[in-house]
Amino acid sequence: MLRKFNALLKGNHLQWTDDAPEISEQPLKVEVTVLEDYSSLEAKSRGLQMAAALEKIASLNVFPELDAATWQREERQERSLPGRDDVD
Repeated sequence: MLRKFNALLKGNHLQWTDDAPEISEQPLKVEVTVLEDYSSLEAKSRGLQMAAALEKIASLNVFPELDAATWQREERQERSLPGRDDVD
């Protein structure tokens, strides 16, 4: 069975970024795929992790008595809009 490991290539050396394979003194055959835009993949991974964290926070329902729509309406009424006269 093929296993996949993540690493960074620095010069002629691989630096494992996650779990590393068990390496013996015997040569190990590997296949390397170079990811051209590693930074965007890293950002996407962080974005997915952030989304998962926000979903987890939302599921905790920290403010069950708060109605978000009512709160938003109240907040909008408390501030005046630039360039407009306050109308009651």
